[in-house]
Amino acid sequence: MTKVQLPFALSAPLNEQQIGRIADLYEIYGILRINVDPGGQKLVVEYDATRFSPEDLEAALARAGFPLAKRAV
Repeated sequence: MTKVQLPFALSAPLNEQQIGRIADLYEIYGILRINVDPGGQKLVVEYDATRFSPEDLEAALARAGFPLAKRAV
C-alpha cells in the first residue's frame, strides 16, 4: 500500500448534503481519509495509490457531487 495525500480546491463551500456524502466515500476501497479545510475551501484525500490514479480519485469525487475547482497545490 502506498499512501498519498492529494489536495483539491473547491469551487464552493460544502453544504450539509455534500458533507454527509463524505462518509459514503469511505465505502470506496482505497480511500483512507478525507479532511475538509476549516474554511470549507479545500478537501484533502488520503488514498492508496496502488488502487487509484489522481485522475481516478478526482472522477470519484466529481461523481459524488463535490464542487471541485481544480487540484490544489
